[in-house]
Amino acid sequence: MTFASARFRKAPAILALGAVAAVAFVLSVGMGAVALSPLAVLRSLAGLILGREAGPEQIIVGLRLTRALLAAAVGASLASSGAVLQGLFRNPLADPFVIGSSSGASLGAVLAMTLGLGSGAFGFTAIGGAAFLGGLGASVLVYAMAGSSRIRSDAASLLLAGSVLSSLLSACVSMLLAIKDKDLHQVWFWLLGGFSGRGLPQLAAAAPAMIVGFLAAVGSGRVLDVLSAGDDEAASLGLSPVKARLVVGAFAALSVSAAVSVAGSIGFVGLVSPHIARRFVGPSHGALIPASALVGAAMLTLADTAARSFFAPIEMPVGALTAFIGAPFFLYKLARRGLEATR
Repeated sequence: MTFASARFRKAPAILALGAVAAVAFVLSVGMGAVALSPLAVLRSLAGLILGREAGPEQIIVGLRLTRALLAAAVGASLASSGAVLQGLFRNPLADPFVIGSSSGASLGAVLAMTLGLGSGAFGFTAIGGAAFLGGLGASVLVYAMAGSSRIRSDAASLLLAGSVLSSLLSACVSMLLAIKDKDLHQVWFWLLGGFSGRGLPQLAAAAPAMIVGFLAAVGSGRVLDVLSAGDDEAASLGLSPVKARLVVGAFAALSVSAAVSVAGSIGFVGLVSPHIARRFVGPSHGALIPASALVGAAMLTLADTAARSFFAPIEMPVGALTAFIGAPFFLYKLARRGLEATR
């Protein structure tokens, strides 16, 4: 079966996941202090598209629409990057933060907060811009550290370098918090992730990098399928595992850095979504990556809806809710791998 035919065969499952993501999106736009029925949401969305005169319902939908779009885009970026990295490292417990992007982005954002930077450009706030640059910079350092080792950028050295650098950057964040404790509330809310105060400018600023990262992820499906057979097998087919990890990982880092720069550090979406998608479409990355993106979009959209609706008037950090789902799942997968290793 060819790469294209495998994706076509899984089209019904991908369409079903797309329908789930669409339902989650409509529910997200409809829920809030003023609840709207799904029919009212669809009617208002049609009015916005056709440019009809805005009524009360249409105004409410317009206010919630950008946040829902941002949550879906971030969820899709984290999930598709998670599917890429799990294939790239041949490790089902890998997620987008394994390459250091999250820790680097967190350090950049916290540094901007402690310095009191407030201006921005091109839709990025100073905090978002610093987070984006920090995430990319950390990923470059991970690859430089792994490339200087004798193993030469294989999966093990990249995972080890990412873990070491993440620990170091987290220590730097802790030191900054100790020095500038007056910003503690703002910093912790950002580190836990969320979409409060984010809007169209942030979405427009991050969208190009997230779109490029997603397209690169979809285009790397065949490469990831080859790498899943092992480095020796990939080399025998004319593929350089080192170059493949460098190029594919760089695009994943771009997408993750953009997502973290606008939403903060939201964990476990990139870990859990590919496992759910794999149940529907199997291991072939040509279908797995778009399916993971749809699962991630639905998951984060629903998590954001719960964060701002279920605890009103308090808005909970979205990352705290995803951790309640992701942490037990991570422990389950870890325990399952341990049991399988002892058999």
